[in-house]
Amino acid sequence: MTTFRGRAEVASIRFGLLGTLRLTCEDREIRLAGARQRAVLALLLLRHGRTVSVDELAETVWDGSPPPTARTQISICVAQLRKLFREAGVDGEPIVTSHPGYRIDTEGHGLDLVDFLSLTGQVSALAGSGRLAEAADAYRRALALWRGPALDGLPGYALEQEACWLEEQRLTALDGHAELRLALGRHQELAAELAVLVREHPLRERTRHSLMLAQYRSGRRADALETFRAGHQLSIDELGLEPGTALRELHNAVLREDPAIAAPPTVPEPVAAVAPAVPVAAVAPAELVAAVAPALPVALASDRQPQDQPETSPAGFPGGAPAARRAAQSLGASELPQLLAPSDLPPNIPSFTGRTGETEVLDTLLEARPDGAPPRVALVTGVAGIGKTALAVHWSHRAAASFPDGCLHVDLGSAPAAGEVLGRLLRSLGAPGDRLPDDEESRVSLYRRLLRGRRVLVVLDDASSLAQVAPLLPANGGCCVVVTSRESMEELVLRHGAVRVPLGVLDPADSTALLDRIVTGGRTAGSPAQTARLAELCDGLPLALCIAAARLATRPHWTVRRLADRLADEHRRLDELSLGGSRVRASFELSHSCLSPGLASVYRRLSLLDVPDVPAWAVAALLDCPVEIAEQYLDELTDAHLLEVSGPDATGQYRYRYQSLLRLYARERAQEDPDRPAAEAARDRALHSWLTVAEAAHRREYGGDHSVVHGPAPRPHVDRELLDDLLARPLDWFDSERHCLVAAVTQAARLGLAALAWDLAASTVGFCEIRSNTDDWRRLCEEGLAASRAAGDRQGEGVMLGELGAALLYRGESEASVRLLEEADGVLRAGGEVYGAALNACKLAVVVRQRGDAGTARALLDGALPALRAAGDLSAQAHALNNLAQITLDAGDPDAAVSLGQAAVTLARGLGATRGAAQAFHRLGRALLAAGRLPEAEEALTEAAGIVRAKHDRLGMAYVLLGLAEARLRAGRAERADEDLAAALALAEETGSTVLLGRLHLLRVELDEARAAGAELPQQA
Repeated sequence: MTTFRGRAEVASIRFGLLGTLRLTCEDREIRLAGARQRAVLALLLLRHGRTVSVDELAETVWDGSPPPTARTQISICVAQLRKLFREAGVDGEPIVTSHPGYRIDTEGHGLDLVDFLSLTGQVSALAGSGRLAEAADAYRRALALWRGPALDGLPGYALEQEACWLEEQRLTALDGHAELRLALGRHQELAAELAVLVREHPLRERTRHSLMLAQYRSGRRADALETFRAGHQLSIDELGLEPGTALRELHNAVLREDPAIAAPPTVPEPVAAVAPAVPVAAVAPAELVAAVAPALPVALASDRQPQDQPETSPAGFPGGAPAARRAAQSLGASELPQLLAPSDLPPNIPSFTGRTGETEVLDTLLEARPDGAPPRVALVTGVAGIGKTALAVHWSHRAAASFPDGCLHVDLGSAPAAGEVLGRLLRSLGAPGDRLPDDEESRVSLYRRLLRGRRVLVVLDDASSLAQVAPLLPANGGCCVVVTSRESMEELVLRHGAVRVPLGVLDPADSTALLDRIVTGGRTAGSPAQTARLAELCDGLPLALCIAAARLATRPHWTVRRLADRLADEHRRLDELSLGGSRVRASFELSHSCLSPGLASVYRRLSLLDVPDVPAWAVAALLDCPVEIAEQYLDELTDAHLLEVSGPDATGQYRYRYQSLLRLYARERAQEDPDRPAAEAARDRALHSWLTVAEAAHRREYGGDHSVVHGPAPRPHVDRELLDDLLARPLDWFDSERHCLVAAVTQAARLGLAALAWDLAASTVGFCEIRSNTDDWRRLCEEGLAASRAAGDRQGEGVMLGELGAALLYRGESEASVRLLEEADGVLRAGGEVYGAALNACKLAVVVRQRGDAGTARALLDGALPALRAAGDLSAQAHALNNLAQITLDAGDPDAAVSLGQAAVTLARGLGATRGAAQAFHRLGRALLAAGRLPEAEEALTEAAGIVRAKHDRLGMAYVLLGLAEARLRAGRAERADEDLAAALALAEETGSTVLLGRLHLLRVELDEARAAGAELPQQA
């Protein structure tokens, strides 16, 4: 609807809480972006006109456990909602900032909750003035506002409590409406509606009272007494109480046929009520989903179905009792068929393999339930080709003996109409096909009535939505339903308690077993390595495995290796996995075609990143959007089974990845992107975001932007709060991101992004050194060096030569290390890179000292210090002083070494608890140990231990423990030294440091010899 202010046309919004949260404007639905937006808006609407604090919003959105960034994320949600309203053409700001939070102003707009409360509030005055028909109509119009369970799909305790309160208001209105309609003499139409409400709310005595009265006034005195008896027994069993006074008095009145409860004259309904709207009378039952109203045909009762069976037509839905009458007229009341025991399952699958865990989950459905309980439901989900139908069919045959009344199967993949599907099911159950009811509601009613009291398995294969499934659900606990779908269908889980059975790819053992089952003659068993390779290339996807096996089975002259070699070409793999057509590609297309255009674009562009997995913050950089929006996209793709999620990693981030075949498919589609330049720019922005975070991680680990040369590559902005979350422990971030960092450098190099490749490598290698990860260290430098040389980037070439020389030094390849470092020195100095040359000189000093040339090493360090001081690099200065201290110590001057070590510690204290500080304390401790100042040595080494322990630096901790073991052995504390030595040995073996292991074993020999000689001093405290 629109309002007018002068000439300007202003749009208004219709807000809906009584069902799923819904916004409409000019009959167009406004789509909300995610669960957080919905939760924020829902709470503001529930408190319409009042301020809701940011803290209460955060507690609600995160269900009592908001993250540190909650306030920022709430602000983002509000900003996004305001943007949605502006884009819809709404004038002004419906959401107002009001300390300490926000308030929503619905003036000029519509809110169904306000309308509901207004209408129900009118009832008392209307009824009090004798206008009963108008009061009943007010209730009718109020109930017509309900579209389903209030706040449907919004989880969390706070909103669930609000939903309970709203549900109570609805039930109160239903009770009031029923009582007014009884007063108006409309008992005949009420009995069936109230029966459903009583079944869903059996302890609600007000509703049971109205049902009894409606049944009595309809001439069903026995039914009224049975309704009381059932309620009396339930009250005793559940509450240990007799029913209330009103119910007992009505029971006595029915027994004595008291004239006081006789039916009043019928009052005609007002004209406005001739076509009643659809109030959700019992939104919880399975048969009342998506406004599909099962009109159970009570009029069809025969001598096999007693007349005192409670009527179950849902209250307020059109077509209830009339639908039952139509069904009766169509079939004939005396011709209700006996239920047959059909078995129309597809044939079992001989090659079915694995799925033991999933089968065990489905087996839980075999536990019997009483007929009055809801049916047992399972939802088998997964990407196309994952084997959902195979599992459902295999299990159904396996479980068929538990369903003696039949097994039904329907393929919903071609999206047949519900009425058509119901016709098939009814004919399978024995209903005469030429006399089935014409309308869908009557068919639903007949279907559920036929299944009552029976144990039937229903398989609904390849469903696309709950609306497609809901009319086909039985209404009794004796039946069981297995639904397969590519969709997550959360509502089936929420409303009907479906057990989720998500399917992933087969593990390597099951994958090769599946190939073995199909390919006969021992060909796969005779080539186990190639069979395992083939299974891996098929990604463990059952469809791909079956196609590959079929190709081998129909080509007996092919070896397993030949097919594996053909699949090894990524550009041909999807084409090869075809049998009479590209079935794998076609199966993926089914899932892709269901995505919205925006989500499909995200899916394609994400495949442009050559990384093994990706966190949400990198996807936010790819899409140039807030992390919360990126998370929503990723979750939707995960729900569609197009991505897999793992984690959280060491930083608390979830990580998302493609299966390899799905990545190939996504890249094929990415080639069709109508805006390739924008897609490539998005890819490059994401790659550069790793540089932003890696540089920040290095800065935090080293106490500043020290010991690394940076280039001109752009750094996309990453939110400071997000960086704080990611880099609380920089080493944890590196451990989580290591494979992606290597992949990002490799891809940047391949794309010709040389400045990014070498800068990201330079920002990362320090972490490789800490973790003793020389393989990645070397590869990073080699990729950065190749990219720099290809681009003629001399600065990058010099930096990468130096870092690669350091990596080879760490690996013990000193000759190659010296050659690279000297080459780096020439390149850097020729390019005027003074700071970079000074850092390189420090690396060269280490290797020449180790080769015995202490004089050259000292000269290199002394020459580097002025440039390091000029750059303000405290970490590199401390490192140079540490090396000078070691040279002095090697020369036999421990006191001078102590002085240099103390100077390094003084510098390092300005860095905070960094690895550079730990190295300075460690070197000082070694100098003090050599000077015989044992207590001071232990104190310095203990300082170092505290830093490396907090950083989980295993190699650093091993070196510190070595020093502590030596200090304590010299002090006569052999037992404590033995503990330190044992711990150091374990860490050294874990990190694989052969140099350190050699030193530790030498100390072990010294310690053992001291004990054997009786040289251990009395243990000190």
